[in-house]
Amino acid sequence: MPKSRNLSSSFAFLLIFEVLFLSCAIASTKIEAQKNLEPEEIYFFMEERVVSASRFSQPASEAPSTVFVITERIIQERGYRNLVDVLKDLPGFDIHEHIGGQAGGTYVIQRGIWGNNKLLVLKDGTRINPENGSNLVYGNHISIRGLKKIEIMYGPSSAIYGADAFSGIINLITKDVQRNREVEMEISGGNANTVDGFLRFGIRPIKDSYLQFYGHAYSSSNFNLRDIYDNYHYHHPTLGTIPFYNPDEPFEIPERDMDLTIKAGYKNFHFEAMYFHTRQPTNIAAPYTTGRTQTSKDKVELNTWNLVLRHEVRFSNGLSLKSKLHGQLYRMDPKSRYGRKDFNNYIYERSDSFGLEEQVSYNYKKGRIIGGFEFKSVSTMPYLNSRTPFDEGDTYGGFPFKMIRTPEGKWINIPPVTEQNYWTYGVFLQVTHNLTEKISLFAGARFDWETFTHHKSFNPRIGLIYKLRPSETIKLMYGHAYISPSAYFLYKAWADKNYAHLPPFALGKTLDPEKVDSLELSYTKHGRRLFFSISGYFLQSHDIIQEAGSFYTIPGVFSDLKEKNLVVEIPTNSGQQTNFGIDINSKYKIFPKITIYLNYSFINARTRLHGHSYDSPKISNHKIMAGITGYLGKHLSYNFRCRWISEIHTQPSNAVYRGDTIPGIFQVDANLRWLQLLPGLDLEFTAKNLLNSKYFLAANESGDPTNGASLPRVPQDPFSFLIGIKYKFF
Repeated sequence: MPKSRNLSSSFAFLLIFEVLFLSCAIASTKIEAQKNLEPEEIYFFMEERVVSASRFSQPASEAPSTVFVITERIIQERGYRNLVDVLKDLPGFDIHEHIGGQAGGTYVIQRGIWGNNKLLVLKDGTRINPENGSNLVYGNHISIRGLKKIEIMYGPSSAIYGADAFSGIINLITKDVQRNREVEMEISGGNANTVDGFLRFGIRPIKDSYLQFYGHAYSSSNFNLRDIYDNYHYHHPTLGTIPFYNPDEPFEIPERDMDLTIKAGYKNFHFEAMYFHTRQPTNIAAPYTTGRTQTSKDKVELNTWNLVLRHEVRFSNGLSLKSKLHGQLYRMDPKSRYGRKDFNNYIYERSDSFGLEEQVSYNYKKGRIIGGFEFKSVSTMPYLNSRTPFDEGDTYGGFPFKMIRTPEGKWINIPPVTEQNYWTYGVFLQVTHNLTEKISLFAGARFDWETFTHHKSFNPRIGLIYKLRPSETIKLMYGHAYISPSAYFLYKAWADKNYAHLPPFALGKTLDPEKVDSLELSYTKHGRRLFFSISGYFLQSHDIIQEAGSFYTIPGVFSDLKEKNLVVEIPTNSGQQTNFGIDINSKYKIFPKITIYLNYSFINARTRLHGHSYDSPKISNHKIMAGITGYLGKHLSYNFRCRWISEIHTQPSNAVYRGDTIPGIFQVDANLRWLQLLPGLDLEFTAKNLLNSKYFLAANESGDPTNGASLPRVPQDPFSFLIGIKYKFF
């Protein structure tokens, strides 16, 4: 109770501070004639057009989804550095950092749907998520400095994107080359030995052509959380007080990230090549007493290459054809590993894919029809764990045991884990029809089938859009989505001393696709000075795949582990979830150069697992974000924002909280920019956790540290800052 009062007092204090700061800013800002303001300042709240919701450009109010747009200007004003920074400030997201690279780096949970494979992230419409169904790692390699805008789409989207568009879509849209020559560069440095920099170069060499290069690199030692949280410990039943982090070894969790993009085009042909690299710690969310360590050698390195070729043909004003060839190479470095005190655990996975998409769009007087097909070939080596380093081969026959006996007494051979090859196919159709000037209907569906599991999935969406006025819209939407069991879940295999994770077929089990149904009602008001959006939603997920859904004690194992009994876990469709909530997003321009904004979200998320129902872990019921952005004269911009998150639910198995809640948090961030110190030269100061608060977020499994593999909660970073210089010329 005292901690909650402190959080409430701090939040009230910051709101009062913002009001006072706002008053001073208004008093000190010269009122300029509107004719002297740039159009971007006058029409700051003009409605953005989006492409992610339906695969074609349309006003956000007409899109068959709740879509928020983060423009380049917002990115700069608030000092966002990566995608996680953006999502923290949006309603409906629960963010948990320092989870560990192999688990996803940072957990990003949209509207209570957990899993970094549930949110589809695109760059210029091309998938970044690994094709093998592994977790997308949210690190600084998903940079946002060279973007024109980010479109964040809420709700199931399999009707238009197929598998994995489960909880929503994020589309990172890069800048266009507008002039004959464009150059942007930035270098930043801060505490924890952090260096961050990017370079963008674009030219138009001949008429109707362009060439653009974007490069970004990030390096940080990160903070020594063991020393900052030196009293972080637990009580072992027999050993007494035990620290979670090893006091006798270095605490090293460096991160090294990089991403490169090359875009080129000539008339209707467009080519794009993307490379993403991240090196992150693997064990920060694990107590060292389980045998894990927190040193720099314990890391995961991931590399992703995407190649895209697009072509568009317009047959008439209303008929067009878009073609897209795309390929992805995804690799975990064979030297990636979990460090153990008594042996090394190396981890490895990879996937390759190549596909073709064809999309036909037809405009008629009262609407639009869009349809097409997609197919792709996927080759993947599922996730593996070994005592010895992996090579680049396509098979791994060195699994510690070859045969097991099930609890029913049946003997089953465990074949070598080998490369898996399969095809996926999808056909989609969507119709948007304007019944009247104010009422439009949309309906669409997609049918998907893949040769891997032979699962077939039909995914519809339907809805109504009613324009009360040109600036006010009501939407009623229903959608269905799915995730087909991937190679990651179907073939992931590892073995410890007396514990193992096996594919479900090892014990004669199968996996079905995960499914979700969504019903949403939203209202949006979009004006010159005010933007307001409120959405109420109901989600129900079925057949959720639990990575360790069932446990078996297997006797008489033929293995070199020399154990009489082995505890085996397998994934199963054992989870169900019911979520309902409200998301509110608002901005108000009280003066041409001053904007305030306030976001709020409420969610009630319930999980049902093995006959038991409880509050979904890693979710907080209430989240508030408030901020102010403004300009003092022509050369200084400021942004202050605060974030309050209510208590975070944990799993019933949590050794400390046992299904109760982790205390909520209150955090303040800021960004200051000095513009045009010299022509084209800006200076920027970005700060996170200004109050230097110590706080915790949920860990990956939040299990029992005395015999499990994860912490009950994970400490977060203290105050951090970056000072940067940006130079731009044309």
